Amino acid sequence: MAKAKVLIVDDEKLARTMLTDLLRGKDYTVITAEDGASGLAAAQKEKPNAIILDIMMPGMDGFEVCQALKNDVATTGIPVIILTASEDPHLTKKAFKAGAAFTLVKASKPEQLLSTLHLALSLARLP
Repeated sequence: MAKAKVLIVDDEKLARTMLTDLLRGKDYTVITAEDGASGLAAAQKEKPNAIILDIMMPGMDGFEVCQALKNDVATTGIPVIILTASEDPHLTKKAFKAGAAFTLVKASKPEQLLSTLHLALSLARLP
């Protein structure tokens, strides 16, 4: 089976690097983008199997990016995991309304992110 391709969209370089290292260590193919617009372009071009998306970014925030992904026939089926530094339940509700499959707090343990990603990829494969 081919390796799953994951797009990480986060304006923080350290966050992108840490997530990239974690996922590559588990044999995922990783693409990164540093803002919403480049994230949308990468999703169009690369057709990842899943997207890990930060909320707070300059320009387009994660909610806007997620909504744009879900409104585009080419990317609507890609599961989006929203990462946020906040535990505000209103943000989680807003993320689901924008079309996110899952939300996680950035401080989550790596195992939690990996199991959520595995679940998102499994759900995406269902007919």
